[in-house]
Formats: sequence, C-alpha cells, structure tokens
Amino acid sequence: MSLRVLSIILIACFATAGAHAAGKVTNERVLAESASGENWFLKGGSFRGEHFSPLSQINAGNVDRLSLAWSMELPIPDGTPTTPIVVDGVIYIGGAYSKVVAIDAATGELLWTYESDVKKHFAEMPWLSWISRANRGVAVWDGSVYATTADCRLISINAETGRQQWEKQTCDVGNGFSISDSPYVGGGKVFVGNAGSESEENGRGYVSAYDAKTGSLLWRFYIVPSHIPEENDTPALKMAAKTWSGDTLATVGGGGHSWNEMTYDPVSNQLFFGTSGSARYDYASRSPDGGDNLFLSSIVAVNAETGEYNWHYQTVDKDSWDFNATMNIILADLRIGDKDRETVLIAPKNGFHYALDRHTGELLTAGKYAKVNWATHINMETGRPVYDPSGEYWNAGDGEKVLFWPNFWGAHTWNPMAFHPALGLSYIPVVDLPTEIDNEGNSEDVVMLTEVDGKRHAPGKLVAFDPATQSIRWSVDHDLPYNGGLMATGGNLVFQGNAQGEFVAYAADTGTELWSVQTGSAINAAPASYSLDGQQYVLIPIGVAGGLQYRYPAMHAAREVKGPVRMMAFSLGGKADMPDPGTGYPPLPDQPALEATAEDIARGQAIYGKSCYGCHGADGVSRFGGSVPDLRYANAETHATWHGIVVGGARAANGMPAVDIEIEESEAIRKYILSLSEEIRAKQ
Repeated sequence: MSLRVLSIILIACFATAGAHAAGKVTNERVLAESASGENWFLKGGSFRGEHFSPLSQINAGNVDRLSLAWSMELPIPDGTPTTPIVVDGVIYIGGAYSKVVAIDAATGELLWTYESDVKKHFAEMPWLSWISRANRGVAVWDGSVYATTADCRLISINAETGRQQWEKQTCDVGNGFSISDSPYVGGGKVFVGNAGSESEENGRGYVSAYDAKTGSLLWRFYIVPSHIPEENDTPALKMAAKTWSGDTLATVGGGGHSWNEMTYDPVSNQLFFGTSGSARYDYASRSPDGGDNLFLSSIVAVNAETGEYNWHYQTVDKDSWDFNATMNIILADLRIGDKDRETVLIAPKNGFHYALDRHTGELLTAGKYAKVNWATHINMETGRPVYDPSGEYWNAGDGEKVLFWPNFWGAHTWNPMAFHPALGLSYIPVVDLPTEIDNEGNSEDVVMLTEVDGKRHAPGKLVAFDPATQSIRWSVDHDLPYNGGLMATGGNLVFQGNAQGEFVAYAADTGTELWSVQTGSAINAAPASYSLDGQQYVLIPIGVAGGLQYRYPAMHAAREVKGPVRMMAFSLGGKADMPDPGTGYPPLPDQPALEATAEDIARGQAIYGKSCYGCHGADGVSRFGGSVPDLRYANAETHATWHGIVVGGARAANGMPAVDIEIEESEAIRKYILSLSEEIRAKQ
C-alpha cells in the first residue's frame, strides 16, 4: 500500500470519527454540548427544558441587523404547533397528520419527508381528523426520529433516510384515547402520554416508557386509579384510590391524561409530567363525598428507569374549571429566600406560576401571572388554593351568566414558556380571557374582551415572571390572545411570534421591543436557535397552528396575515428576500341565491354553534389555507350536495363526520352560512 493511499484512508477515518451519524442525540451529548448552543437537541433545547439558547452572537446590541437567511414552505398546510429540533445541521419537525420533514439547516433544502397513514382511519373514525391536525412535533434520539399519531401509535423513523423502522400501538382509540403531543426522550427511552380525559369511555390516563431501539414497553404509570380494586396494585394507586368517591371511576373514568409536555432529568433520574382533569368537570358531581381525586391537575415525578412514583403536587384539589397542569415544565436553580434551591417551574392553565422542589415536590413559590378570580391566592403552608366565590359559577342565579378567569382552555396552553437562567425570569405566552357560563355549565369557553371594568384590556400578553419574588417583572400587550411560544437567549433577548404575523425580539431584562419582521403568516409555534460554521441562526415555523385554531380562528390570526406554513431562519447579515406572504381570501365562487327569513338564519346560527364551530370556526370563519374548508366560500356544487355531506357523511373519509341532526336542521345551517357569504359579497 502506498503512503499516499494510506494517508487518504487515515484522513477519511479521522473525518468520519469527528462527524456524527444523523440524529445522534444521547445523554452524554446533551449534557456535554448543550452549553455550546450549537444544537437544539430537544423541544426545550436541553434536558432543562428552558427554551433557552446560550448563544449570544445575536444580542440586544445588534439584533436590529437580523435578516432572513433562508425560508421554505413546509408541506404541512394545517401548521406545526411545536418547536423544531436541530441536530448537526439538520432540522427535524413534525406537524398536522403526523407528517415529519428533515431540512438542511444551512440552506433550507428539504432532505426527506415522512407521511403517516393516519388518514386511513378517518372513514370509520372521522373525529380523529381534528386531533390529527393538532400534532405537536417529534423527538430525536440516537439515529432515530420519533413521532406519534392521533390513532395512538408511536413510530420510529430513520433520521438519515426518513424510512419507518417500527411502530407500536401505545393506546386504544376505541376506548376514547388519542395522541396529539410529541414523544419525549432520554436515557435510551421514549416517553409517551395520551389524551382522552373528556371521552367518557372509562379512560385512565397513563405515561409509557419504551426502549428507544426496539420499541419494547419498559414501564407504564397510571395517573388515576381503577374502579376495580385489584388493578390498583402499586402504592401510588392505592393512595390515589382513597381520594375518590362516587361512581366516576366506574362510569366515565377518572381521566387525568398527560396530553402535553414532559421533562426528563438525567441527573436526578426523574421524569416530570403534568396531568389533566376528568370528563366530569364539576367537582361536586365527580366526587360527591370529597377527596382530592389524585392525580388530577397535578405535577407528577416518577423514577425514569422504573416508572415508580416519587412525588406529586396538585395545583387544584377541587377542580371544576378543567385547569390542566400539562404545560411545559422547566428545571431551574433559584435563590429563594436565603437558600439555593433546585426547582421545577410550571405555569399551568389556572393562572398561577409555581416553583416546586425538584426532589420532594415541596411548594416553594406561587404567584399570579394572569387575571384570576377562581382563587385569591395559594396557601403556602397547605399548598392548596384559597377559593374565591367569584369563580364558583355553579352558585350563580338561574338565568345568570358569570365570568371566570382564566377560561376553560387556560391562561397558558401548549405554547411553551421559556426561562432565562442568568436573569431568573420565566417568559409566559398568556391568554388573558375568561369563560362566560351559567349554573348548568352552558358556556362560551373563551370570551374576547378588550375592555374590563372600564379600562383597556389586552387579551394576549407576554409576561416576564420572577418566580423567586412571585411577581411580574414586565409585560407586553398583544391585540389577539393566541400567540407563539417563547425562546430566551444569552444575548439578553426573548423571541416570540404573534397572531399579527410579526416575529419579534425583546430585551430579556426590560421587555423593550428591539426588532421585528412581518412574516405574512400568524405564528403560534416556538423558536429555536443553533450555530453552523460560526454563524448563529434563529429559526421560527410560521403559519397558524394548533387544535384550537379551528374553534377560534379569528383569535389566532389577524385577517391580513393568512400566508402559508413556512420555516424561516434569520441571521446577522442574512441576504434572502422575504417571500410573498400570499394572496389571502379569493373572490366568492358562484353560489345559490339565499332564500331565508331572519328566523331561519338565527336558527341555523344556533345549530351551527352546537354542531359545527369546533372545526369550522366561530361565526363561520375557518382556518385559511388549511384542510378544513371555510364554508362561506362553498361553491354551488357543495351547496347542492350539502345534506349528503352533513347528514349522510359523504366526506367522512376526509375527516368530515356525519352530524346527528335532521335534514331541516342541516338546511338551517346551510342558510346561515350562505347569509355569511352574502355579507362578504356585499363588501366585495
């Protein structure tokens, strides 16, 4: 062998040794390299889940020079309500219908696409189409990308090729389960939760751990007890069973599903997750003889290796507002009082921000980050809320409607908050709106208000909260309630996209706006940051996203920002042109004449409100550009076949279920929708 050939072989070997295989994420790498900020290994950036990048090349002093490096249209028209993963120059992201893509982080070139076959179930289970469109991304671990599907599958995909490696059925759709969240990874395991607490199918939420290589089930932790005593076979379930009364467990099931976000800590070997409520919202009917109904509305810590219970903290012990505690959990080291504490932080639906001891669950601090009238404060000795009669809607007079704050969907939902470790501040995307409800539970889940008690009120906010002092440090008002998740950086910056289509950088210490760009598309996802060849990039998926966008599209996206779903990467001195934001609404098609009385239209509006607006939007305004049609733009052919679609289920295979109403009721809805079309036509 010649010296020249040997040299070439040695150079190739060293080059190979210095490079990583695609999707190479391990405990060792995340712990060793997260401080560099080069990669964004996990949804929360690192095992601490802070949504914080230590990179500071882009900083408060030069962010005004930030410009577009590249952009590309994502082949996910219903949006991607998640945070991208970036590993060794490749971006991995998933979204609606469990579609997964890999993108070159330097150029924006699409490397591969994976499409699940979840749509094949829509004909027999069309209700799955809604939760399929809310899919919140992927996880990456040791050469594989992991995705979930609404029909309860966990899927392993080769990170280099995009080919499926294996799949596991992790819950039963037939029993009311589904999955909208991504998997989570750590310690060679994949952790998966599920949704379905409101299905009334005798459901018990649980968290499962699978071997990342083989997909073998390693352990399962049930969140609520069974009505069958023999099935409560662990100390945790025996403890929980004593906290329930009545027939809820035996009839509709306890619920408690962990449907959003988990945090794995390799140092303490714990997995932290939040839990939801029950199908029976009202505490008095759910548990008539009292009890805490464990582990509803709680943060739970388990041994990540075995799934054994370590501790829990319950945020609302008598929950009647569906105040889930399933929001993202952050590991933070804080100085509280005169002691250094290792904590977990969470801002659940209920409007309070909590700091808990990471090892015991002890409540350390709690303070309001939004308008709250269901509780006056959290008792620091008992850890329980002190209830406020103002929020007890069940005690309202007959015919009276009351407001409770926050609303049923929460002051903070799936959009992640961030934490700046140097400043000790949490940054929360706040929905500051109430629910309007009567004493029988009839409600408008989210009421849009811009004035409260005679004063201007911002329905959306970015709140910087100090967990050590339990106080709001600063706040930025938003005109619309549902805005993007947060990212903080070492450059004293906080990035957030909003429902007005703006991607904005704020000073992390003061909240001063330092830079913004109009993207043309509403933003609900969260940013990430990474570094390539010495260049820092800030990455943001744009385009309205998430399941609630279908119910309240006008609260998620301003009318003028109806652009497509894209990925955008920004850098200092980026040279790409901003793309065309899109054309917006088209002209109305040919439609039949409206022949209806005012009473017909009012009746149709009422029926639509009960049967249709969860998918097609309040006031008939649907998500622009998505897979759910805006009925106001239905053409003559659709109107001619209306009843076959609505009552007969002709489009069930597309995810449009048959609605259990009479033909006359379907016709009333059609006339109501056509009246909305006429309003548009009059303006055109």
